[in-house]
Amino acid sequence: MNYDWIKTRAQFDEEKAAVTDPLKGTEWTYQDLNIRAENLANHLQEQGVQRGDVVGIFAPNDVAVIDLLFASFKIGAVYFPMNWRLKPNEIESVIEDSGVKMIFYANRHLSSLQGIADDYLHMDIDSPEYDELVHPRNHKPFKTADVDRDDLAALMYTSGTTGLPKGVMFTYESFTTNAVNTILTYKVNAGFSTVVSLPMFHVFGFNDLVIPLLMAGGSIVLHRYFEGEQLNDLMAKYKPNYLSLIPTMYYAMLVAPNFNVKNFDNIDFLIQGGSAPLPGVQKKFASMGLNIINGYGLTEAPLALINTPTNSLKKPMSIGKPVMYVESRLFDEDFNDVPIGEIGELAIKGKQVTPGYWNKKEATEESFHDGYFLTGDLARLDEEGDIFIVDRRKELIITGGENVLPSEVETVLSAHPLIAQCVVVGFESEKFGETVSAAVLLTENDPDFEEKLDKHMRESLASYKVPKMYLSVTKMPLTSTAKPDKLEVKKMMNRKAEQLKKKDDLA
Repeated sequence: MNYDWIKTRAQFDEEKAAVTDPLKGTEWTYQDLNIRAENLANHLQEQGVQRGDVVGIFAPNDVAVIDLLFASFKIGAVYFPMNWRLKPNEIESVIEDSGVKMIFYANRHLSSLQGIADDYLHMDIDSPEYDELVHPRNHKPFKTADVDRDDLAALMYTSGTTGLPKGVMFTYESFTTNAVNTILTYKVNAGFSTVVSLPMFHVFGFNDLVIPLLMAGGSIVLHRYFEGEQLNDLMAKYKPNYLSLIPTMYYAMLVAPNFNVKNFDNIDFLIQGGSAPLPGVQKKFASMGLNIINGYGLTEAPLALINTPTNSLKKPMSIGKPVMYVESRLFDEDFNDVPIGEIGELAIKGKQVTPGYWNKKEATEESFHDGYFLTGDLARLDEEGDIFIVDRRKELIITGGENVLPSEVETVLSAHPLIAQCVVVGFESEKFGETVSAAVLLTENDPDFEEKLDKHMRESLASYKVPKMYLSVTKMPLTSTAKPDKLEVKKMMNRKAEQLKKKDDLA
């Protein structure tokens, strides 16, 4: 079957800017994108790349990322976007695990690859050589290869928050099904436009945002590296009607000195995902008449559930219901469906779900039950069928035999006016095994913040759920996908606990 949909898009679409790069001052039409991909496909074939070979790219948001996807689809090669925020040992592990044949890269990130990937480095995407290779004026037609729907189309690695990253496989069917589902869900059409600030090595930024808009004939503006003030400027200039961000990104826009609510005048959809919503941010946007809705997906199962603009006014913390062609269930530990209102593990079934992990048969088998992918997220279902994420199963704090959901503590803590952002984790305790703690980003300096927060928490929660230790931070640690880095916060808390213990021992 032919999955070369960019060629079809180019044949049917009018000539207009499909991809704009403000930093480089370039614009590319759909016709340009198809020709660039054909030129690159010819080059890859000349370099010995064949159907099934893995080809990687280690670069920020750039048209070259799109070039490589479309070129890979034309050849039947496996597209592999690499997370340039990973640590050196993680980068080394994904290179070795993937079996990548060659890597295109951005020169700015070359230092992260040297000594690790020297034998695989192929071409700098910002070089005149690359520009000349793919430029539409040098068109060299390419005959698209036929592939099977179950053939491997892409490898995208997890962020490695609970160990080394795992390679998530996408077939041609699963990759394109997700785009179609997203288009149907948001009613995406050729009139849609967005600024892409989410990293394109991640499913949220690429599978759930870039690809659906391009498949539907929309327009995207590339934001090479996210920065709140820059995004505010891009919003003012390009006036998109569609925006998807991680909650912390909305916060960064909001606190930037150039934030202007008028930049959102054209917006039809404000979507957030990737991590838990920030209630304070949602309330602030709502006070300006802007409604942020929650979407849910993960690397293994891109867009799976979504709230609606109307429903999110009543239930701002809900992730809503499954999108078209997706099913969900909440399992208890014995894989029984949990009753309404009870907490269970969210499981997802759909053709957009990964068939499994690359080279990890055992991990794949453990991640599925009865055809459903086990997400690791704890959730509950209400009487109207709306789903609420409660927490990650692995992040549950067990203190003195009592279970504490970090999200419950974070919700109460976030309601205090001193809190801009908070992350609740357990730290090691000789007496209780684990004890509740919180890293907090304050809205203002207050020497008595711990006492004030403790009073606030004790008014709303059982004593065992109240944080026994607070750590004020000026910047919340983030993972490679810009989510709060709970493993790093946990280390910080354990270090502080150890320091306090030594201080008490010396007293």
